[in-house]
This record gives sequence, structure tokens and C-alpha cells, in this order.
Amino acid sequence: MKNNINRRNFFKLSAIGSATVAATGCSPDPVEELIPLLVPPYEYVPGESIHYATTCQECTAACGLVIRTREGRAIKAEGNPENPLNRGRLCAQGQAILQGLYSPSRAKAPTSGKDAARRAVIWADGQKILVDKLVAARDKGGKNILYIGLPRSGTFQTLLQQWLQLFGDGTAIQYDLSPVNSLKTANQLSFGRKEIPHFAMDQAEVLLSFGADFMESWLNPMQLTRSYTQMHSGMKKSKGKFIYVSPYMSLTGSNADEWVSCPSGQEYVIALALSRMLLAEAAHLNPQEKTQLQIYLEGFSIEKTAEMTGISAVQLQALAEAFKRAGKSLAIAGGNSSAGKDATRLQIAVNILNYVAGNIGKTVLFGADYQLGGDSLEQIESAVKAMNEGRYEVVIIENVNPIFTLPAESGFNQALSKVPWVVSFSTENDETSALADQHLPVSHFLESWGDAAPRSGLVSLQQPTMSVVPAFDTLEIGDLLLQTARLTGETPFAAVSYQQYLQESWRSKHSQSASQLDFKQFWKQSLQRGGVYGDFQPAQVTLQGGVYSVKPEISKHADNSLTLLAVNSSLHNANSRGGNKTWLLEIPHPITQVVWDSWIEIHPETAIKLGIRHGELVKVSTQNDSVELAAWLFYGLDRDTVAIPAGLGRKVAFPGYRSSRGRAKFLPVLESAADLKIQYKTVGYNVMNLLSWARDQQSGDFAFAGEKVTLQRTGRKSDLVTLDGQYRQDIKSRKTEDKSGFGDRSQKERGFVQIVSTDGAPSPFEAEHHQLRKRHYTLNRKDKSSFYDPLDENVRQHVQMAGKETPGYHDPYKWEMIIDLDRCTGCSACVVACYAENNIPLVGKNGIAVGREMSWLRIERYIEYNSQTQKPEIYYTPEMCQQCDNAGCEPVCPVYATYQTPDGLNAMIYNRCVGTRYCSNNCAYKQRRFNYRTYQFPSPLHMQLNPAVSVRDKGVMEKCTFCQHRIREMKDIAKDQGRNIYDGEIQTACQQSCPADAITFGNIKDKNSRVRQHKSTTKRGYTQLPEINFQPAITYLKKVNHNNRKA
Repeated sequence: MKNNINRRNFFKLSAIGSATVAATGCSPDPVEELIPLLVPPYEYVPGESIHYATTCQECTAACGLVIRTREGRAIKAEGNPENPLNRGRLCAQGQAILQGLYSPSRAKAPTSGKDAARRAVIWADGQKILVDKLVAARDKGGKNILYIGLPRSGTFQTLLQQWLQLFGDGTAIQYDLSPVNSLKTANQLSFGRKEIPHFAMDQAEVLLSFGADFMESWLNPMQLTRSYTQMHSGMKKSKGKFIYVSPYMSLTGSNADEWVSCPSGQEYVIALALSRMLLAEAAHLNPQEKTQLQIYLEGFSIEKTAEMTGISAVQLQALAEAFKRAGKSLAIAGGNSSAGKDATRLQIAVNILNYVAGNIGKTVLFGADYQLGGDSLEQIESAVKAMNEGRYEVVIIENVNPIFTLPAESGFNQALSKVPWVVSFSTENDETSALADQHLPVSHFLESWGDAAPRSGLVSLQQPTMSVVPAFDTLEIGDLLLQTARLTGETPFAAVSYQQYLQESWRSKHSQSASQLDFKQFWKQSLQRGGVYGDFQPAQVTLQGGVYSVKPEISKHADNSLTLLAVNSSLHNANSRGGNKTWLLEIPHPITQVVWDSWIEIHPETAIKLGIRHGELVKVSTQNDSVELAAWLFYGLDRDTVAIPAGLGRKVAFPGYRSSRGRAKFLPVLESAADLKIQYKTVGYNVMNLLSWARDQQSGDFAFAGEKVTLQRTGRKSDLVTLDGQYRQDIKSRKTEDKSGFGDRSQKERGFVQIVSTDGAPSPFEAEHHQLRKRHYTLNRKDKSSFYDPLDENVRQHVQMAGKETPGYHDPYKWEMIIDLDRCTGCSACVVACYAENNIPLVGKNGIAVGREMSWLRIERYIEYNSQTQKPEIYYTPEMCQQCDNAGCEPVCPVYATYQTPDGLNAMIYNRCVGTRYCSNNCAYKQRRFNYRTYQFPSPLHMQLNPAVSVRDKGVMEKCTFCQHRIREMKDIAKDQGRNIYDGEIQTACQQSCPADAITFGNIKDKNSRVRQHKSTTKRGYTQLPEINFQPAITYLKKVNHNNRKA
């Protein structure tokens, strides 16, 4: 027996939310190939899952991951509950990382040459070619090697610097377009610390965001969404208030209690005006600070600010009063919508606002030093200049795509063509690697060793979760550097592999830790937990004089001009990481519900002036490019602002299904083998083509906001496909109170609640009369028992009068779910998790256009224009099979393919189903899906399929199962151990992914279960369509908003 840890001797832990086991380490031996089932290795148990703790590298947040593997292949990504950054939750892009691991676009082997001269080479030859070029460049003298790669905060950066020094001390740039350098620069000027602090949203009572889309792409969305939920869901004594100030209502803004629209680029004016109003009551400031700030803020009177921004003086005063919380408020800024040429000026204004309000050291904590984002784009500009001047002999680009993500005006493409030798280390074949002289593909991070230090006191490990995907000949990035260094014959590295190099670097972490274990046990434990998790020490800061060096300026928005915003979403962003993942393209955009395409969002009043109708093609033009995009009218923008999603326009591999257009909707489509060839199609449009090479003046962050744009109507209808089933009366008439369309019906099913503000003051709209006046609910209401109509009692009486009985169930299990709409943010992480867990096929744009989407879980989004506030109101409701106790689908099935299980689930027997679709017709919630064809999973995407879930074939109905395979697995383990299932042992895939903890699942028969306690004590609970007596097993908790005008 070896002394080290090998694959057969991994320590096993309890599975997270399922009944499998977890593996926690890797041996220094190479990871084996996929496990052969003909002669399985010793101690291998077929069907048993193994979990690996690792670190996500999909963005710079470096969240903790747990990868579930079966038979040696990764099949599901989940969050690591040990990691304090994400606490077991995972965003939509994190859920889709296996589509990168198994991407059909992955580079299969090393190549050399360009275009038609490109040929495959073996690794030995490819490495020799590279080393010869590097040595020749070194011999010429000077820093003539450039390395552009992903931002990394761990050991790899040390290895890279040593490797570059071996070849003449080249230049390394960490490339990322996330606009966070303005925050670092502002903190350097304001407080003398160039770092990203910790924003303690959970400690605030009022959150004021100036465009920071922390639920989508700003900083760490998982950590911030969880912290926000703790503040906003009323977990403390009172429910916090969230105000969003921005020209664009993003997903984050749609979750705010109040959205304040302002012209693009004027956010910092509002922040400074609020500071001026609060300054007189800032007793914690010394006289000198007050005097300096009074001089600095002199020009930002409430009257002048109202004139410049269009926000009334009354509303500005109300914002100041709301924010005045004596250290219990928090202001943040950032994101694409506020990333203009004055991004640093905005961050400084927010720093002053937090300082005047007394938030520094309370809700804004320095010392965390989060390692997010990349280097300033000024370094890219310098690199472009150096390439044009011929100063670089070799340029290496690793897993970033500047050809696609930078605007053409940057000149990067032309400058790169002047470099004698360009090498790509990218895992995928992308737009940048296509221009390289040599492509040496590195392994995916799920196949590689590494680590990360995302903030002070926290270091996480990255380990291989499986061997390299079959048919792909790649090397780990660390091993590639070490092997090329050895080829020179003068390597400074003693380590044979990067795993060994990493272990040696962790010896210093062991000596610095308080662990009583020896290094071997410390290493094992770190692999088991996914890292070493400590806290940071908060640092005291004071306002520095450098803050006054950036003079505030007020510039009025140019009349009759439109400003373009390139905005991120939770599915794809400007770094193009999600733009070629089919799950993220199939899932509807949270706001627009558009799939597989790009669009432009326009304010309806602006569209009326230009004669543009909803869904029409519009010619969008800037000084750099023009394109025709579909118009999506939306009141969630400033009138002088338009928005286009970033990150789209990439080529995507998809089966060439025969189109269903022009055919009967309910007839299957027959296809030959030739129809199912994999095709690469460009999805959407790259908005970077429209933008100029503009950056923030102080930090160098790219300006995603501020480009002037013109719109021209074409009069042609677009083929935009959206899952938005809502009757869009909100965009046809602003003043209408007629809600006879789909909007009113959906509103009744949601059952939203109106409450007064947290200070107990009555709503200013209390006396106003509208159609939902009788459904108002306030905290001081005496008769709380009549909170909602007693529909359950009415249904029960009618059932008894009819002589019927409600179904009974066998003990000890009856599974139910509670979804808290007050917590749900609509981020779609649960939808991606459902796709990954249940082998849900993709139908593409044509399939969705005719209503053949296959998603088991969808996020219904409702938009209603409130004529009283003149703002849109957006609500989200996760919809899935309701697992009804008295289901309408079961009695109509002629072959008994769907039935009620003893524990209360609506089960499906796939091989019994003959596809009559009677069940779908009789489902009032429309949650069943029919397979109109045998959908394909392009190789190697088929390797991601979950073997615990059957892959359905043509002619079969399917739907949500409450992750029945997880229930069955845990039942077997509990039975073997002679006990019942404990509450919380089973988590559905959607519940496990939710960053807001909006979903609770459990056994309603268990008196101590959370689902029973919530259901029996809440006054917000309701079921959908209770009047039809289907008795759904999902209870929704009504959303609670501050002074919401419509309940």
C-alpha cells in the first residue's frame, strides 16, 4: 500500500444534499483514464458518486465548488458549503461550467501554423517550437515577451513570473473587462488603500446602489446576493430597504423597492448632492473635515442637482432621509451601466457619501482586499503600442479572447498581426486562437491543479475532478510552463509537476496557520474542505486629502441624443464566458425573456417619437458600426438611454435540426441522419463592435456606457423569440387602468402583499382607490386572520358537500416545497441547475418559436407599468410541476404512465408513455413537456449526462420530478441504516443552487421539518389556482415590498 493518497483511497464525506459520497484529495500520480466497467478497479462501486472539492475559475470571484463524478466523469457542479464566499450556492454560469469542460469547441490537440497551413503536432514538437522562439527572443535582449492571461490570485502568478524571468523577464497582463479598477483607484485616493473592501449588506437597513448589478456580474454575485437577502428578507427585526439609482433597470434593479431613473453619467452628481444634504448632521466628522467637504460639495445644491438630473427636489430629499441611518446604511456603485468616463469620480462620490453617513468601518470594511477583476486596460493600450512598434517577439494569450471582447478601435487585431510569433494557450478554439501561429491547448480548470486567494484570510484549492476528457490531448497550464522550462536545460524549478510545485508553496501556508496537524494531514484536510478558510482583520481608514484632487464637474446631457449601454446579465457578460454555452442561450433572459438572440431595449416614449414598434427591426448606428436588432420596449430605462446585452455574437455548436417553421405545431418532425450534423452558428451580435475605445480617465476601466447612438426604423418585423407570455399592455398605454389581459390574472395568482414602511408610517397611497385597494395589507392590521381570502376553507366545504375525500398518503413521507417570492431574485441559477441535473435537451431558437421548449423549471417574469409611480414593477415566480395531490393529469392518461406515488409525487413512467398529451392538456399549470423529436447532445456534451436520470426519447412526456432520483437514493441509505430521512438531507437541484435560499423542500409529515414549520406559521402562504382543487404541493410565500403601490 502506498503512503500517499491515491484515487482508490480518497476520504469519503457525506454528500451535500444527496446520498452519495465525497472524495477529498488526489495523489501525485497522474489521474487515471475513465474507469472501464468490464474490469473495474479495486473498491470501485458502480453507481456510486464521488465528490471533489475545488475552486471555480469561471470568473475572478473564485467561489468554492463541489463536482459530482460518476464512473470517472464529472456530471454536476455545486457550490461548496464550506467556502464562506458562496456557502454552497452557485450562479447560473457556475452551474454551466461542465458545458465548457465538454464543449464541442474545445481544441483537441496542439497545432502549428496559420489558416490553411495549420497542422497538428505532438506535444514534444509543439513545446520545442515554442521554446526555440522564446530563447531566440531572450537572446535579442529586453522585455520582448508578452503574456496575456486570466487573472489569478494564487500560486500560479509566482510560477508565471519565474517562468518569464527565465526567458528574459517578459510582461504579464491579467486580462478582464470587469470595471472594478475604478473602485480600487477611488479607494486609493479616498482612503489610501487600493483594494476592494467588504460590503456588509446584511448589517445595513438601507441599501443604495448606483448601478451596481451585484445580482448579475458585479464583484461576487453569490456572496452579495446572499448578504442582500439577509438584509431584505426581514431575517432581522425589520425588513431592509433597497433603492436602485441608474439609467437602466437591470435584474438587480428589478428587485429594488424603489428604482430612481437618472441620465447616464449623472449618478455621481446625485451621490454628491446627498452627501451635501447629510453633511450638516454628520456629528462624527471633525471640523476640518466638515469644512473641506463643504467646499468640495458647494456646487451640488439640491436645486441644481434636480435641474441637471431630472429628479425632483422632493425625491432627492426623500433619498437623503432614507439613507440617514447612523452607520446602518450602505451605498455602492459599479457595473456596466455606470462604467463611463467618470467611473472613478462616481466611486469617489459614493465613498464620500458613505463617509459622511458614518458607514466606513460598519457596513464598508477595509482589510478584506478582494482579488477581483484584472489589470487596468491602460496596460493593454501600452501593449498595443509596443506591438505596433515591433517590441514584442512572442505574444502568448491564455484563455482570454481580446479579439472578440475588445472594440475594433483598440487596434489590438492589427497590432497582433505585426507580432512575429503568436501563441494561444486557450482551452477552446476561439476568435483569438484562430489568429495564432501556434495553439497549445491547456486543460480545463476542472482537469487541473491550482489555488486562489480571493480575499485576505481565505485560500482555496483547485484539484482535478477527472482525467482529461477522452479524445482531447491537452496539458495543465502549470505543467506546460514547467516542461518548457526544463527544455531550456537551465530551469530554476525543482518540482517535476505543478502539483508538486503547488504542494511546496502550501508548506508556507501550513507554517503560518494555527493547525496542529503535520503537513501531510494539513494537505489532506485542505483538499477535503476545498481550502483554508479564515476571516480578515478590518482596517481603520480615514478620508485622505487625495480625494479632493479629483474635481467634481457637472455636465448636462446633450439634448436629442441617445446613450448606449452594453449591459451584462446573469447568463452572459462582456468577458464572453457564457456566450457560447447553449444552456445559457436557451434559458430566457431574466428581464426580456429573449432566447438565442440579441436585441435593443428602448423606452416606449422614445420609441413613439421615432415611430418604432415593439418587435420591429431597428438600425442601430454609432461612429464605429451599424447593425439591425429587434426593438424591445421597456419602461426600465431612462428616456435618453438604450441598452444592448454584452457577451453575445459567438459561434455555437448545435445540431442541425430540420426547421419546424410553417408546419403543424402538434406533428413530429422526421429527420434523416444528414439533418443532425453539428453546425456552428453565430448567436446574436457582439455589441463591442459598436463601442469606441473609451476608458475611465483615472482607472483605465473600459467605458461600457456613454457611446452616442442613432436609431432608424426599418419597418420590418424581427424574428425575435421570447418566452414572454404576458400580454404587454404596459407598453401600449401608459395611463390605462384596464388590466383585463394576462397581467391581471397573473397578478392574482402571485398574491403580492403591500406593507407600510419599516418605521410604521402609513403609506401615502393609503387613501387612493384602485382596483386592488381591498387587498392592501399593513403591519398594524388588527384582524390578521383575514389576511387573504379563505379559499382553502371554501374548497374544503365544497369537497365535503360533494361527498368526496382528499387523498391520503402513507407515512412517513409526503414531499412538499415552499418558494419564498420575497427572496427569489429571478437570477435563473435554479433553471440551469435543473438542466444539468435532469438531462434536459435543448431545442434551439426554432423549437422555442413554436412552443416546444423542454425546461422543467422556468422563471415567470411579470412587468406592469404603475401609472401612480410612473415606473415599471417586475416580479418573478419560479414555475414547475406542482406535484398535485389531486392532479388533473393522472386520471386522463390512458396507459397509466403518470400516477401518484405513496409519498405524494406525480411520477412518470417514460417507457409506458405513448405520447397522447392528454396529461398536458389537463394540466392547469402547463408544466408538462413533450419530446417532438429525439434531441441530440453533441459530443462530448453527452458525457455530462446524469446516469441517475433517464434520457427521454421522441414521443414521451416529461416534467419536474422533485429530483426523485435524489429522494430514492437517500431513502435507500436511510433504510439500510434503519432510520427515517433527516430534514435537510435531501435538496432538490434548484434548492441547492439558489443563492437567496428562496426554496425549502422537505417532508410535510415531519413535525420538525422546516417546510412544515414555514407552512403552518406563515401568513404569506398561498397555492396557485386553489379554486380548481388540484391541491398542489408547492406553497408560495407572497412578496413583501416597501409601500408597493399595487398589492
